Amino acid sequence: MIRISRSIVPNFFTVGNMLGGFLAIVFAVDKGDVIFASWMIVLAGFLDAVDGKVARITNSASKFGVEYDSLADVVSFGAAPSILIYEFYFKQVADIGFLISFFPLLFGSIRLARFNVQLTGFSKSHFKGLPIPAAAFTLVGYIMFMHFFFNGEVFPRGLFAVTLLVSLLMVSNVRYEVMPPLSFRGGARQKVIISLLIIVAILLVFFPYAVLFPMMLTYIISGMVVSLFHLNTRKRDKKKKVKTD
Repeated sequence: MIRISRSIVPNFFTVGNMLGGFLAIVFAVDKGDVIFASWMIVLAGFLDAVDGKVARITNSASKFGVEYDSLADVVSFGAAPSILIYEFYFKQVADIGFLISFFPLLFGSIRLARFNVQLTGFSKSHFKGLPIPAAAFTLVGYIMFMHFFFNGEVFPRGLFAVTLLVSLLMVSNVRYEVMPPLSFRGGARQKVIISLLIIVAILLVFFPYAVLFPMMLTYIISGMVVSLFHLNTRKRDKKKKVKTD
């Protein structure tokens, strides 16, 4: 009887993540369906979140899994968004369109390489720089938002600004918190977080086109605010230390 290693289980979800990215590219280039391509990137993001949870539940996290997950992320959240925005929005803008379309793939791959080099063990307390799935979600969220409210008009300058913002944030030192294990048995803070997550999930199910982009913007801004707070705190601590010395 063939025995299947537990470490393979989360990799099935990683394969699904990569497949979602591949389908996004196919539907962007071959089918010309920007919305379906965007949804494939969202699906890839869901599977990317699940594979890590499955690895922890089954106690099957591995170095191979980390590296393979990063390769899948480059496809789904780097290459797919880059091809999507180039094919539909920046193809007509000559060289600058080609360059800005390359940014999500370029900076996303750098961010993942940095993450893998700096990762110790298989757990982390926070992200350094905007996670690449969040950057991809912001881009497709912007496209969906514009299609919903402006009948498909995405305003290229707006997309340019969003693309530049998320690309630079991926290689920044801005701190983004990791979602901790949550339980209703925890304190009041955890119960509030769970309640908010449930509300956001319901809104995403019923109003995805209207909610995804504002939600991602909120996440992006929250990281910047928290990083500024930590920076100011460190500066105050240094001043106190100098005065004490």
